[in-house]
Amino acid sequence: MNFDWIKTRSDFDEKKPAVIDPFKKTEWTYQDLNVRAENLANHLTEQGLKRGDVVGIFAPNDVAVIDLMAAAFKTGIIFLPINWRLNPKEIAGIVEDSGLKLLFYAEKHLSSLAIVDQELLHMDIDSKEYDEITNPKQHRPFKSLSVEPTDIAALIYTSGTTGTPKGVMFSYESFMNNGANIQLTYRLNSDFTTIIGTPMFHVLGLNDTVLPSMMAGATLILQRYFEGEAMNQLIAKYKPDFLIMIPTMYYSTIRQDNFNPQDFRDIKFVIQGGSHPLPSIQEAFKKYGINIINGYGLTEAPMVVVNTPDNAQAKPMSIGKAVMFVDALILDDDHNEVETGEIGELSIKARNVTPGYWNRSDETAEILQDGYLLTGDLAKKDEDGDLYIIDRKKEMIITGGENVIPSEVETALAKHPLVDRCVVVGYNDPKFGESIGAAVILREDDPDFEEKLDAHMREYVAGYKVPKMYKAVETMPLNTTQKPDKLRITEIMNEQAKNHLEANQ
Repeated sequence: MNFDWIKTRSDFDEKKPAVIDPFKKTEWTYQDLNVRAENLANHLTEQGLKRGDVVGIFAPNDVAVIDLMAAAFKTGIIFLPINWRLNPKEIAGIVEDSGLKLLFYAEKHLSSLAIVDQELLHMDIDSKEYDEITNPKQHRPFKSLSVEPTDIAALIYTSGTTGTPKGVMFSYESFMNNGANIQLTYRLNSDFTTIIGTPMFHVLGLNDTVLPSMMAGATLILQRYFEGEAMNQLIAKYKPDFLIMIPTMYYSTIRQDNFNPQDFRDIKFVIQGGSHPLPSIQEAFKKYGINIINGYGLTEAPMVVVNTPDNAQAKPMSIGKAVMFVDALILDDDHNEVETGEIGELSIKARNVTPGYWNRSDETAEILQDGYLLTGDLAKKDEDGDLYIIDRKKEMIITGGENVIPSEVETALAKHPLVDRCVVVGYNDPKFGESIGAAVILREDDPDFEEKLDAHMREYVAGYKVPKMYKAVETMPLNTTQKPDKLRITEIMNEQAKNHLEANQ
């Protein structure tokens, strides 16, 4: 079956800007993008790559990410965008687990690939060589391969419950349905413009923004690295019709001197996702007459529920209803649907849901049951059918849109000689939604323990996984089963965070 959507888009679309890169001062039509992808597809096959091989890219938001994704659809190669914010050890783990054959990269992030097999590093996407290969003025036609809908098209890695990276698989069918579901629900069309500031290694950036926009023939403005002041400038210049970002990004834009409320009021859909809704963000924007709409998804099921502008005014904390062709049920522990208003686990059934984890059949069986994806999020539904996220069933912390497993942080923290015992929890943060806090029992008193632990952690985990606050305790609070009382520890962290905030105001 033909899943070469970029070629079809180029055949049916007028010649107009499809991707604009203000940083590189370039713009490409859909016809250009198709030729670039065909040129790259030829190059990949000349490297000996074949259908089912994994090819990665380690780069910021750049047309090269789109090039490789489109070339993968032409060749049957599996596309893998890798999170450049990760620690080198985490990156090496993903490379090994995926069985990656070849990796494109941005030279700026080359140091993070120091412990990756250097023979896998293929080409700098900002090099003259890459530009020559993809140059649309030198077209090398490529006949796209036929693939099955259930073949794996892409991998995106996320942290699992054990803290080890897991490759979330996307079949051609799930990848395409994700884009179509959002496009149809929000009536995206070729007249639309959006800005992509969310990293394209995330489903929020790739699956929820790039795919539906480009499948609709819209214009995509690239922001290479997100920065609040620059985003405000792009919004003022390009006047997007819709915008999807994580809450902390909106927080950054509103704090800038060049924030213009009217620019945001002119956007048809202002959506926050990638993290649980932040009331503080919504309230701040509401003062300017701007409604931020909540969307919900996860790596395993990108953007499956979203609110509407009108409904968001009456129910700002709701994530709304399921998008087209998605069933969203709230189930009890026996997988029976709960009554209206009762809390249960949000479970999703749709063609855009992952078929499972790469080479992890046991863990796939845990999350896919009776045809539904068990999200691990507790939710409830009101009498109108609107959904609300209550809490997480598991202990994952989501800070600034990034998933963090407490046990992974605890393992790294416990390696420091000062630490006797530690417990990691998430605490309330007006900017990030949640930040990471660590309660520690020290082996000896040290007035500089926070600085020492911080330096230690930055050697072992990605920056967003490093605790933002430490609390030295004499004894660890325990619950009735003599396990660490994480609810009490969270209360302690929230109290300390509140005191710090008040002291600095």
